[in-house]
Amino acid sequence: MTYARNGMQHVLDLGTCRDHTTGRAPPQRFGPIVSADGSRVATVRSSGTGRSAKQTIWITDRLSGKAHAVFSETQYYRTIGPGETLGPIVLLGWGGDRWIFFTIDPGGSGSIQADGLTLRVVSARGGPARRLAKMLVYRDYLAWCGGRLVFTAGMDRVATNTKRLLVASPPDWKPRPLVVAPGRAWGSVACGPDARSVVVQTQRQSNNPMFFATRWSLWRVGLDGSRSVLDTPPPVWADESPRWSPDGRSLLFVRERKGHGWLWLWHDGHASGPLAPLGYSIGYYGHHDWPFTWLG
Repeated sequence: MTYARNGMQHVLDLGTCRDHTTGRAPPQRFGPIVSADGSRVATVRSSGTGRSAKQTIWITDRLSGKAHAVFSETQYYRTIGPGETLGPIVLLGWGGDRWIFFTIDPGGSGSIQADGLTLRVVSARGGPARRLAKMLVYRDYLAWCGGRLVFTAGMDRVATNTKRLLVASPPDWKPRPLVVAPGRAWGSVACGPDARSVVVQTQRQSNNPMFFATRWSLWRVGLDGSRSVLDTPPPVWADESPRWSPDGRSLLFVRERKGHGWLWLWHDGHASGPLAPLGYSIGYYGHHDWPFTWLG
């Protein structure tokens, strides 16, 4: 697997525990997104000025190079907010190779975006866009799983405050609770290898705005609403950013305390680690999206 620490990219062999650096780590930012099969890429293009300014989502076939537009948004506005005013398009992810999930940030306002925006979906073939629910604009808060979207919804920049786990699917895209668990908040979500369940961060509901007050555990939630505890960290720690291996047999996650993170491995029903330090990340009001990924 590969991860970033102190601005450098590392590769860790989980078989030998050998760790070496490969150069500078790429910056994390929103930008183009690639379909699940790797054949198509979605980008946002700007055109025009003044009253004619707009942004458009384009889909490009990587083999043929052909591209087509699927959604456009005008960029001319007199005021920013309140509510659903115009602004830049932010791409969040693909649903397989058929759907694009995105949001619109009113006037490019970082403050408005920090408290949540409306998640939207449009077909990669074009057509009307549908509004799903308000959510924090984090890509790790969405998972395409078994032809359905599982996502963490809710306003307020505090990650542990009033966050629900919802599911929606075509053609009606009507969100509904995936699991009913009063008093719990939800976070980062990853689709399971069987595409019939997700692993998700969860903890008791809290409006504590302190960045390091989270106590996330990892639960497995079935698409039928069933649930079980996968892993619970020691007191004052939080387990975050679950990511399945390509073969679906193992799960990497980060165990964090006061902004310092260590990689851990969940395999055959047990957690083991730490495997490697990831350094320090302040996160944002209890949310961390740690920079690591499986290579094979």
